[in-house]
Amino acid sequence: MIRLKTVPLAVITVATIFGGIVIAKSVGYYETTSSKQPVKFKTGELAGLPNPADIRGSYTWNDIERVFGVPAAQAAAAFSVPGQALEPAERVSVLESMYAEILPAGLEIGTGAVRLFVSLYTGLPMEAEEGSVLPPAALAMLAVRPGLDAETLRRYAIPGTTNPGIVEIDAPAAAPFTAPAMGTGTAAGSGSGGGGGGGGSGSGTSSVRAVVGRTTYGDLYSWGLTEAQVEAVTGFKPGARTQTVREAAAAAGIEFSAFKTALQELVDKSAP
Repeated sequence: MIRLKTVPLAVITVATIFGGIVIAKSVGYYETTSSKQPVKFKTGELAGLPNPADIRGSYTWNDIERVFGVPAAQAAAAFSVPGQALEPAERVSVLESMYAEILPAGLEIGTGAVRLFVSLYTGLPMEAEEGSVLPPAALAMLAVRPGLDAETLRRYAIPGTTNPGIVEIDAPAAAPFTAPAMGTGTAAGSGSGGGGGGGGSGSGTSSVRAVVGRTTYGDLYSWGLTEAQVEAVTGFKPGARTQTVREAAAAAGIEFSAFKTALQELVDKSAP
C-alpha cells in the first residue's frame, strides 16, 4: 500500500482543483460572473436574436440597452416612481418591491413587466405574464414605436386607482425620441395585463387563481396546493399562511419571478 503524507496530499488536492479551473476557463466552461446574455431564438426569421423572455432580475437597464437597444436612461426613468428615481445601472429586480404597495391586487410591475416592455419595444415575441402591467411613462415610450397602437397598449395600462404615483391613462402620450428597433415579429400580446389577479389576503377567497406578488401561502393552499408541492417548486420551506410568497422568496435570496410561472402552472393543474 502506498502511503501519502498529509502535506503532500493537500498540495496535490489543491493543485488538482485549480488545475481543473484553469482548464475549464481555457475551454470556456468556467465563469465567475454572469454573462448577462439572454438565450437567442434558434429557429425562424428571428434566429440569432436575443429572447426578451430570458431577461432576469439581475439585469440592469444598461444591460438591456446593450443587448436589446432600449435606451437605458429613458427606460429607467419610465419605470421610476415619485420619490424613487431609478438609475440605468440599477437592477430591474427592485421594481417588485417598489410597486408592491402601489398597485391594485392582482397586478404587477416587476421583471415580467420589463420583459413585456422590451418585447413590445423591439417587436420580439414572447408571452406576457398574467397580471403584468406597465407604468404610464413606459406606455408613452411605446406609443411612438412602429406597429403599436393605443388599443394594444391599453391592455397593459393600470386601471384607475387612487394609489399615489399611479394614474390612469386613456391613450399614452407620444414621447418624441428615437432608438433603433431590433428584429420583427409579433410582440407580446397574449397576456391580459389589465385584468384582475390573485388574492393577497391569505383568506383564499379570490375568484381568480393568479399567482402574483401579493399571493400568500394561504391562497396557494386554498387553491389546492400542498406544502410539499410549494416547497418542491420554490426550493425552500414555506412560511406562515399569511406570508406572501414573494416576501419569503426575498428572505431566501431568490427572485420571485424565478418560480412564479411554475407555481401558476401547478395552480392551473389543480383547478377543479
